[in-house]
Amino acid sequence: MAVTVRDAAPEDEDFILALNAACVPAVGDMPREKYRQYAGWACRVLIAEAGGKPAGFLILVRPGSAYPSDNYGWFEAAFDRHLYVDRIAVTEASRGAGAGRALYEAALRMARELGEERVTAEVNEDPPNPESMAFHAKLGFRHLLSRPSRSGKVVAMLERPL
Repeated sequence: MAVTVRDAAPEDEDFILALNAACVPAVGDMPREKYRQYAGWACRVLIAEAGGKPAGFLILVRPGSAYPSDNYGWFEAAFDRHLYVDRIAVTEASRGAGAGRALYEAALRMARELGEERVTAEVNEDPPNPESMAFHAKLGFRHLLSRPSRSGKVVAMLERPL
């Protein structure tokens, strides 16, 4: 089944919130007001669709945003030119079907168009998220270091040079 990627619309909010909740603790909790704040700090929120139905989402943040994440802040201190993936989530039914890859391919294309030098992201190491680590490794992300975050998790800081 073909996967397409588009910008999120207001009517996607319930899907994004439900999928995010289903993916905790691989992603952080995100109630409605928090999502609306994140969307304001983000440069893009993308939706992957498979068979005409939402299959996943991705939140992207550019350098210089007021986004208060300590993980984003670490990348801001380390790199001038990067496009930060705040989070990605894919429905269980769509895992392995290309939705995550399509979202990241769109992010990589956007990063190039914006003149960024890399795409950055973090993945939980404690609690462990081996599926996400393997997925990011397949896409060419490299592990920079592990660090504790304010959330109480230990995260792997990753980059994918362009």
